[in-house]
Amino acid sequence: MARAKSKAKRSAAKRAPVGLRGREATRQRLRAAAWAVFRRQGLAGATVRAIAAQAGAAVGGLYTYYPDKDALLEDLALSALAELGREVAARSRDAPLVAVSGGLHAVFGAGQPAAALLPIVFDGARNGGEFGKRVAGRLMSALGRLAADAQGRAPDEVAVRALATACFAFGLSLFESSGQLARMDTPVDAVVDAFRRMTRS
Repeated sequence: MARAKSKAKRSAAKRAPVGLRGREATRQRLRAAAWAVFRRQGLAGATVRAIAAQAGAAVGGLYTYYPDKDALLEDLALSALAELGREVAARSRDAPLVAVSGGLHAVFGAGQPAAALLPIVFDGARNGGEFGKRVAGRLMSALGRLAADAQGRAPDEVAVRALATACFAFGLSLFESSGQLARMDTPVDAVVDAFRRMTRS
């Protein structure tokens, strides 16, 4: 009898809602489910119900971690920025501009699900608040290498050049993810090379 009860408990644990298996592991699973649904249905077409079903969770379990779809999208945007930081760091042998542009292309480029999150990143950075502060922190961490392009320059000039380069890199990412560069038959590398020639001084 005791053995049967123990077996029943183990079986119940296997069927336990996703939200009961550890908070961070649950968030990771929900994020992965959201990415899968976004790839399949697009950002606008994705629903909380579809994401919960993909994760094998009850809708109520998802709301335990995210009060609404916007909160989930913000979390995904922050995870995408963390991935951007890792992509830039992996290109440590490249010039900072090349590393940042390459990282942006890998995370937010055309065909990448995170490309649809760029407006959320920009809105967060512009509107401030707690989410805006976290976006700014992730961006500063990911794009910090841009300042290395200006060794020996005055601090104010370093900041301005880094900001200008960051604006260029994100603008390029938007053009690439929207398909504009493909329509103009312009490779990303060619645009980066042109920008480097223009700013070489």
